[in-house]
Amino acid sequence: MQNLPQLITDLALILAVAAVVTIACRRFRLPLVVGYVLAGFLVGPAIVWVPTVVDTASITTWSDIGVIFLMFGLGLEFSVLKLTTVGRPAIVTAATEMSLMIALGLIVGTLLGWPFVMSLFLGGMLAISSSSIIVKTFTDLGIKGQGFAELVFGVLVIEDIAAVFLLAVLSTVGAGAGADPADVALKIGRMALYLIVWFTLSVIVVPSALKRIRDTVNDEILLVASIALCFGMAALAVGIGFSSALGAFMAGSILAGTVQAPRIAALFKPLKDLFGAVFFVSVGMLVAPLAVLDNLGAVVLLAVVTVAGRSLFCCLGALLSGQSLRTAVKAGLSLAQIGEFSFIIAALGLSLGATADFLYPVIVTVSVVTSLASPLLVRNSERVYRLLVRALPARALAFLERRAEAAEEDADDEGENLWRDYLKRWFFKAGLVVLSAVASVEVLVRMVPRLLHGIAPAPLLTVGMAVLGILVTGIFMANLFYTWRKNEFGALWMRRRRNRPALVALSTAGIAVSFGSVLFIAYAAGADNLAWMALLGIACTLVLGRSRTLHSLFLKLETSFTGNLKESVLAERRASLSHEDHANWVEKHLYAVEVEASRTLRLLGSERSTDVMFGIAHNLDLMAIVRDGRRVGENEVARLSKEELTRRINDPEDPLGVREGDVLAFLGTEAEVDAYLQSMLKDGSLEEDEAESAMLDTYLAHGPARFDAACFALDVEAGSPFAGKTIAANDFKGTFGSLVVAHEHEALLRMKPSRNTRLFAGDRVWLVGDPARAAELIGQAAILPQPPSARQEEEDDVPFAGR
Repeated sequence: MQNLPQLITDLALILAVAAVVTIACRRFRLPLVVGYVLAGFLVGPAIVWVPTVVDTASITTWSDIGVIFLMFGLGLEFSVLKLTTVGRPAIVTAATEMSLMIALGLIVGTLLGWPFVMSLFLGGMLAISSSSIIVKTFTDLGIKGQGFAELVFGVLVIEDIAAVFLLAVLSTVGAGAGADPADVALKIGRMALYLIVWFTLSVIVVPSALKRIRDTVNDEILLVASIALCFGMAALAVGIGFSSALGAFMAGSILAGTVQAPRIAALFKPLKDLFGAVFFVSVGMLVAPLAVLDNLGAVVLLAVVTVAGRSLFCCLGALLSGQSLRTAVKAGLSLAQIGEFSFIIAALGLSLGATADFLYPVIVTVSVVTSLASPLLVRNSERVYRLLVRALPARALAFLERRAEAAEEDADDEGENLWRDYLKRWFFKAGLVVLSAVASVEVLVRMVPRLLHGIAPAPLLTVGMAVLGILVTGIFMANLFYTWRKNEFGALWMRRRRNRPALVALSTAGIAVSFGSVLFIAYAAGADNLAWMALLGIACTLVLGRSRTLHSLFLKLETSFTGNLKESVLAERRASLSHEDHANWVEKHLYAVEVEASRTLRLLGSERSTDVMFGIAHNLDLMAIVRDGRRVGENEVARLSKEELTRRINDPEDPLGVREGDVLAFLGTEAEVDAYLQSMLKDGSLEEDEAESAMLDTYLAHGPARFDAACFALDVEAGSPFAGKTIAANDFKGTFGSLVVAHEHEALLRMKPSRNTRLFAGDRVWLVGDPARAAELIGQAAILPQPPSARQEEEDDVPFAGR
């Protein structure tokens, strides 16, 4: 007779009981999570008149898999892009509520006489709401479409993300309980660095690999590969000191941005539901009635603290973000429960020995109580709001109303702030240089030689990895000095003389950051001769920082990273556009503006056209100079580089030299043209009624300085002479008199791309030039239809206010 493994009998028991209990929960409209926990309680050791699970070790393993699958599923539902859509109110509300709840949990735990680390874990358990319970409650009550629900769902997104990283921090703190706080902080920082490197490389590699094999992958292979990635990243996370849950979440979030994400989620859902049910049942199995009764006071206290604290702090955060009192109260009462993340944090603390055994059943009981109370709180939120309105002074209500109105006006009118934009970009780019240097030292200089020990002499490996690290850092140094968005610097330089010392100081600081990064890598590799190190730093800063090859490589990596991260969004936007939009997209997102040359200013020892210099500062391209109704120097304007054209049009002796009364026609994106006109208005070189622009297609057909030009598309085929070269090397402007205005690589389109952008087979570029010369590029004079970009740079999405 065949012996049946005990695991199968146990699974049959827990799944059967779970099915019966959850059916009852559905009838009474209770959350399924509560049903699973109750089922676990029934089959656990606490209840003797129901058959009990025997092979608890195997069930624990299935429970661990359940946590991994739950986190992987959460990652599939999450996208980094969601952070850009939840808005400031959700971020402020979540940050306020979580930080205050962690602090409150720490205080309550300390007052109860619990150790510091245990109290910290308690704060983490109380800081995260239950997404599943809130969604179920909102669906049952039919309020998912109400205004405050949008805020609640935004807060849940932020909480879920924060909870994943909170697991990483708590696992480090729990494992290092009693260690020096500085050592713990250093370990957390090092692991965060590994996490950033790991996520970045994965986003570049994994979606690109899926694209290459998508035609040969069926549902079965896709599911197996996805689960392999899930388990692999979970194992890798544990290997570098994170929790397996974090690794699984990262795996899901990497796949979330791909076009395959909905397909993977649909295939994965049955597995997630099965193992998730086992996890929640195992949670209930660990509930010890005696432990709950012995700590009944703590259960009651924590339940009250959870409901009151979360409601109050969420309401406070919403008010701070500028929400109305009604929205704040309803959002606060909706988020007044804890759930699945609290179970995971409690299990983590128990496995690390950072929390006492009784805390697990206590926190599960608190979760069940607050989950059952959640529908009641949401249903009566309007009544609570009205009670508050009656209780609060009229002056306080008026203040809150004014604050909400002011916040709404600020959101609608953010205005132009060139200094803010420039500083934000500069610090981000400088931060990338520093981060790449630190990552190069930690990963390449210190970790790789240990992994490759014995393959080559250690000193040779260290030096080789240091050189590679400097080259990697050089990619980001080139980005710091080369930029396709130079308009903030140029516009600030032109606007006020007092801006220039600060701009020079920031440029000098950029050089210092690059120099220091090279020295840091050299020192970590064992260099100790200061003179040679300084010489190396200067040479690398000058050579790598100005390398067009490295900047071209950065642009390729940036495009791959952004395109892979937004692959599903790009595909959706592409599919949503009509045939007409496909034909005219680029022309409708480029703008032409004409200004009459009015005056000059003294700059660098010579007289220069204000109109031209502001145009250059805002990254506009000069299309034509019209003098006395006729175009001047058509061929030269079409073919000269921007630098040579700038020199000649500012030379009064040159035939192209701009004279007062000439009409200048510029081309740029909507944001660039808008910023140019605003600068001209502030400078006094333009009147309000003259600040007009037109879409490129309208201008080419009806512009007052009408000329024979068109916007056409060029596909870069395999074997094309243009493939593998940068835009600058192809010299479209000098050879064909055509200006590159857009570039599409793997569905990601950039308007006004950098001249260091490298073209690859399968890319498409858009150019503006003479249609007759276009035949030399595309083999025929006919203009190709223009497929849309699924994406426009964030900077180009700003509504044009100057028309």
